[in-house]
Order: sequence, then structure tokens, then C-alpha cells
Amino acid sequence: MKKIDSIFVYGTLQPGKQHEEIFKKIKGSWKKGFIFGKLINISKGSNYGYPVIKIKKKGDKIFGMVFKSKNLDKIINKVDVFEGQGYRRIITSVNLINGSKIDSYVYTLGK
Repeated sequence: MKKIDSIFVYGTLQPGKQHEEIFKKIKGSWKKGFIFGKLINISKGSNYGYPVIKIKKKGDKIFGMVFKSKNLDKIINKVDVFEGQGYRRIITSVNLINGSKIDSYVYTLGK
């Protein structure tokens, strides 16, 4: 199986957001990118909900950041726990702003 060493994030795990510290525990680099899909807000109780992507080849451009690290496997289980049961981790192709593509993990709707 191909080793995936990058992850596409589009919410609070991005640099400068509330939960960026998860990725600061390992060395890596960030690049801007996008995937195609639909961004949905899932409501939960009294909070404001959370964003979830449904991958769609002919969907909207969903912009975010790709974190690439040869040590991603050291924290990916922690990211799984952080994301919770509302999400599932899949592999998808991410379009980088420089025109190249990279296979990355992304969290999508878990149901």
C-alpha cells in the first residue's frame, strides 16, 4: 500500500486556526490547495455545527491547506480521534495552487 504523507485540512486544523497545534508536534510543510466537492454544515445541539466535505468531481472548489510530513503517521491516529465519528478519513487527489496534484488524506462525512 502506498504511504500517504500529506493531509488536506479545511477547518480549524489549518495554520492560524484554533487547533493548529496538532501538527506542530512534527516537522512538515504547508501548501495551499483545493479539492472539488460540497461543503456542508452539520448542526449539533446548541453549538454552531461543523463543516464537512462531500467529495464530488463536479462540485465546488473547496480551498484549504495540505500539510506534508514524512512523520505524519506518528500523529494521524490523534487526528482521527480529534475529528471523531462524524468524519471518516479517505485518500483523495488535491490540486495544489502551483498546478500540481498530490494524494492526501482528507476527512469527509462519516455516514
